[in-house]
Amino acid sequence: MILVAGATGNVGGELLRQLRAEGVPVRALTRNPGRAALPADVDVVGGDFATPESLVKAFSGVEACFLMMSGNETAVVEEAARAGVRRIVLLSSVAVETRPESLIGRVHREAERAVEESGLEWTFLRPGQFASNTRAWAPQIAEGDVVRTPFARVGLPAIHPGDIAAVARTALTREGHAGAVYPLSGPRPITPVEQVAAIGEAIGRKLRHEEITPERAEKEMSAYMPAEIVAATLDFLGRPTETEVRALPTVETVTGKPARTFAQWARDNAGLFR
Repeated sequence: MILVAGATGNVGGELLRQLRAEGVPVRALTRNPGRAALPADVDVVGGDFATPESLVKAFSGVEACFLMMSGNETAVVEEAARAGVRRIVLLSSVAVETRPESLIGRVHREAERAVEESGLEWTFLRPGQFASNTRAWAPQIAEGDVVRTPFARVGLPAIHPGDIAAVARTALTREGHAGAVYPLSGPRPITPVEQVAAIGEAIGRKLRHEEITPERAEKEMSAYMPAEIVAATLDFLGRPTETEVRALPTVETVTGKPARTFAQWARDNAGLFR
């Protein structure tokens, strides 16, 4: 039995689908089981990382689990160890390596450290930009044919969440990945201008990109994100490091299949923008 946290999210949902396709017994952890709308053959269990005692049922009989940063990793992994969990795959961030002093880098490294100190087998996944971050453009596309973002021509190798899930699935179900740290990326850097064009092609519309200032982006993002996260995100998008713009072979090395392009993600998720 494998436990998937965040099973209704971008990566967790893909991981759940892939595990089911392989016939692996899978359990989904969610705060609201009644609203999860998951397939009937998935064992859906309620629980909250903020209250580790609520996870007793979720971890029962589980051999391996997929976790994301929660801010309460030490208590969560202690509960997992007590329940007999053997293996953890943690979704972390490339910022641990490239921006260790940033808030994003610090909190993800703290999560990694808690898992390292648990005594369980572990594998860390460190992706950079997610292709699915462009879901945030859906309201703009619903209103018209223009998408506005800063840093129009700064390219990052955005990764398809399905490829993150494929690496996680491999590490969860196969031997040889204990103690591995996997930096993950898409197959090539792609700019916001190119991303907008790919989404337009996927939905059969001629979209265009309009660049806005970082100051305007900061004001808009601050309406729903903490200031320190906004600053770190804009710095990452506008001034990526050499490591952050490098396309890596990790997905293919681990899974045997090349990383999917942003255009593929756009085709897979065209319904989000129609």
